[in-house]
Amino acid sequence: MTAHSDIAPSDVSLPAAPSKDAVKKRGTRRKALGRTLLLPGQLISLFVLVVPLLVAFYMSFTDWSPTRGALSSAQFIGLFNYEELLVYDTRFVEAVLRTLVFGVVCLSLEFLIGLGLAVLFLRRFRGKALLFSMLLTPMMVLPVVVGYTFWMLFQSNGPINQLIELTLGAGAAPDWFKSAISAQITVVVTEVWHWTPLFFLILLSGLNAVPENPVRAAVILGANPRQVFWRVVLPMLLPVIVIAFVIRAMEIIKLFDEVFMLTRGGPGSSTETISLYIYKLAFNDFQLAYGAAAAFLVLIGTLGLVHLLLTPVRNQLLEARG
Repeated sequence: MTAHSDIAPSDVSLPAAPSKDAVKKRGTRRKALGRTLLLPGQLISLFVLVVPLLVAFYMSFTDWSPTRGALSSAQFIGLFNYEELLVYDTRFVEAVLRTLVFGVVCLSLEFLIGLGLAVLFLRRFRGKALLFSMLLTPMMVLPVVVGYTFWMLFQSNGPINQLIELTLGAGAAPDWFKSAISAQITVVVTEVWHWTPLFFLILLSGLNAVPENPVRAAVILGANPRQVFWRVVLPMLLPVIVIAFVIRAMEIIKLFDEVFMLTRGGPGSSTETISLYIYKLAFNDFQLAYGAAAAFLVLIGTLGLVHLLLTPVRNQLLEARG
């Protein structure tokens, strides 16, 4: 027998389990440490995001300009800037309406082309992986680069006009940037080329996530492919479509880079978007307070538009949970 056999099981002392109070105190200390470590980052984020927003909001109620001294000495004029924008500034109203028109046209084309490509990619064909990568490439190019590239393409002696003249004869090519309609067409073409891949990617992901059982049930009941798509697949795809529209609507309201590189808002103000108009107010005319008021009006309008677009999805989610 070894020496260990002389030790009875009752003589072995095990470490005492920590009490509930000790465990609770330890968890409290860990949470306090976590909050302490997160506090500097939260304070910096609060300072960077909230403070400039509050300063700009106050600025919108003054007549301040960098040429008039400090902001603290600016005259408080109340809602005058907002009244001027909504009632008397026709250029602001036209820029808003023009941006909305660009949005409706571009988003409609992007949705139709993206949906068509997404349905096409549900099938198997040779070179599918390579074509998929090529179609996503435009979305990854910087907007400034896209704008400059299309500005070169639409020059009077550029590749597009040369192809038109080769096809239709000499003198048939238009001067794209001298006419309001043709300049607006260049903006639409540039924007559609740049962001159709986003619609394509989102809609393709949505189509691949559609459950098979409802589709099979519709086929068994005698529905043809067109009826299956419009009455079964598309309603189930509605939340994905709405999210795609919301993302692109928020981006197209900020449309600036492509227009700035293509037309600078011209000819005249025929392609001037709201973002470009605010930029000109703030950095060309140095009307920073007036531009801040315009920016807050656009912010309020954007929030309203996003709320309106999200209504079908929000209702659907609430009904599903109820």
